[in-house]
Parts: sequence; C-alpha cells; structure tokens
Amino acid sequence: MVSKVKGNRAWLLLATLLAALASAQGAAPHSLKGVIDAVVQNGPESQLPAHLSLVLGLNKGELGTAVKQAVMRDGAVVRTFNVRTTNHDDVVMMAYDEQSRSMKAYLVSPAGKLLKAVAYKAGAPATERSRAEAQGDFAAEIKFWTETAHLPAVGK
Repeated sequence: MVSKVKGNRAWLLLATLLAALASAQGAAPHSLKGVIDAVVQNGPESQLPAHLSLVLGLNKGELGTAVKQAVMRDGAVVRTFNVRTTNHDDVVMMAYDEQSRSMKAYLVSPAGKLLKAVAYKAGAPATERSRAEAQGDFAAEIKFWTETAHLPAVGK
C-alpha cells in the first residue's frame, strides 16, 4: 500500500503527475517526460548526497546535486524521483528499503533508458551494478513511476 509522505503537498504532486501522464500518452511506453515535467513544476527542492552524485557521475568532488523531487512510500520502501535542477535530462530514481537499510539508485534518461545503476547498504560503499543485473528491479521502478494510476491509497 502506498501512503503519503509530505501531507497535502503529496496530493498536489499526485494530481499534477496524473494530469501530466494523461497528457503524455502519445509518448514512448517508458517515457518519463510527464513525470519529469510534473516534478520540475511542483516538486520540492532537495539535494542528492555528494557520494551518490559522484558515483553516478553527476558531480565531481564533494558536491551534492540540486534536484526537484517526488517522494512516495510503498510499505517499508521509500521511493524518490529526482530531476536535476540544472539539467532536466539527468533523472535519478531511488528505492530505499528501511528494513534492510539498503538503497538502489538508477541514473535514467528522459526516455526511460537505464544509464547507470548503483546499490549500497548503510555503512558500506556504493557498488556499481551492470545493466543486466539491475534490469529487473529497474523495470519495477519505471513501472512504479509511469503507472501512477495505482496510487489511489495516497492520503488515506
């Protein structure tokens, strides 16, 4: 079951996401354009951690990456959809499992193509994953963010 993370702000973001996705039906099956547009317009400002930004190749050194963000909770998993504020072609989807304290992150093109995948557990360094290794859980993340019609439980 999906539940809200940030109160009324989640409702507004959800409504905008649904409207944007409905208008983007002519796009490619895994296009993220509607979600990207909605997050850029309505998502709160946030920042990706410096170590994740470095591993994904978004920044060098010890700089985080400024993003607009959507956050959804799905049971013990917190999912985020991040769009870089300076380049909307840089999209990072993340899934954090609170029980295992592990994170999977995906650098994705706006067309929904996996560019890079990493995984890490609390207290351990991030490890890059091959596209083949990440493909199954990456497909689940794409499905989660592109098929938002399954989100009626938000706000209940």
